[in-house]
Amino acid sequence: MDGFMEALQAAQASQDAYVAALPMWVQYWMMWLMLVLGLGALVFSFVRAEARWLLLAMVAALVSTMALGMAVGWNKLWGVTHLVFWTPVVIYYIRRWPVVEKKSVFGVWFVLALATMIVSLVFDAKDVVEYLMGV
Repeated sequence: MDGFMEALQAAQASQDAYVAALPMWVQYWMMWLMLVLGLGALVFSFVRAEARWLLLAMVAALVSTMALGMAVGWNKLWGVTHLVFWTPVVIYYIRRWPVVEKKSVFGVWFVLALATMIVSLVFDAKDVVEYLMGV
C-alpha cells in the first residue's frame, strides 16, 4: 500500500506541474469546468437525475485521469477520459433537452453544463488526435 500511495503522490505532483505549465486561459477553463460541472453537479445531484449522471461521469473521469497519468504520464491523451465518460452524458442531456425547464435555476445550469461539456469535448478530441499523430 505504501508503494501505491507514493506513486499516487508522485502522479499528483506530476499532474500539478503539467497543469501549471499550461497556458493561463486553459487553467481558467479547467477552473470553469470544476465550478460548473463539478460543483453544479454536486449541488443539483440532490434533486435531479441529470446532475447525478454528470457527477458520476465526473468522478469516473477524475479517477481514470489519475490512473492514466500514473500509467503514461501527463500529456494530451488526458482528454480521452472526458471523451469516454462525458460523451454519453452529452447524449443523455440532448435527449433530456425538451423536458428541462430552461428558465429555472436548474435549467440555466443544465444549459451551461451541456455547452461546457460540448466545448470541452471538442478541445479533448483535438488533443487526443494531436497526441496520436505525434503533434
